[in-house]
Amino acid sequence: MISRNIAYKLWISNINSSEYVKSPGEFESNYIKFNDKNVSRVNLVATIINKYEIETYSSILIDDGSSQILVKSWNENKKVLDKAGIGDTVLIIAKIRQDSGTNKLFLQPEIVRKVGHNWKIIRANELEAQYGKPEIIREKIKNEAMEVRETKVSNVSLRNKILDAIENSKEGITNEELSASMKNSNLNSEIEELIKEGQIFEVKGKYRLLK
Repeated sequence: MISRNIAYKLWISNINSSEYVKSPGEFESNYIKFNDKNVSRVNLVATIINKYEIETYSSILIDDGSSQILVKSWNENKKVLDKAGIGDTVLIIAKIRQDSGTNKLFLQPEIVRKVGHNWKIIRANELEAQYGKPEIIREKIKNEAMEVRETKVSNVSLRNKILDAIENSKEGITNEELSASMKNSNLNSEIEELIKEGQIFEVKGKYRLLK
C-alpha cells in the first residue's frame, strides 16, 4: 500500500512565502520548505473568490484572509471543481505545484468539499494557536481568463497531444519520438509535470499512461 504525504494545515501566505524545492528523484514529490517540514500536500479552508472554466481546464482563486492562491485542474480531473462556486467556503486537500512558465505556486486539488463558513473561523483560530497571526500577502493575482490565454492554453493543448500520443502507442513512446512529432520547447517540462502528477510513467526509455 502506497502511503501519501501528510496534508499539512497552513495559511496560504505560508505557502506563498516559502521556497519551492524540486526533488531530484523521478518519483519523489516536489515540496515547499516550511519551518522544519518538507510540505508537498496541504489541507486548507478558504473562500472561493473567482472561478474560470473551459472544456479542458478549470480553476478557482481562493482566499483564507492571509493571501490568495489559484487551484488548477485539467482534463478529466477538473470535475473535482465542478460543484465549487464563487462565495463558497471550501475544505481543500491539494498538492503544491509550480507553474513552469511563471514559477508561481498553485494547487492541484485532490478533494474540494463545501463546508460552513464557521469552518473558516475555526481553522483560523487553530492556525493562530499553532503558528501565530499570519503574514498578510496581498499580491495582485492576474485575471484568470487573461492568464490562461497568455500562458496556459498552449500548455493544455501540448498536454493533450502528449497524452494522446502515449495512449495511441501500443508499446509506449520515447522522448525522441515525441520531440520529433511536436517540436515544442515546453515538451520536457510538461512531461516532467505529467510524471509528477502520476498521469504517466517511464519504463525502459518509453512513456506509458498510468491507468
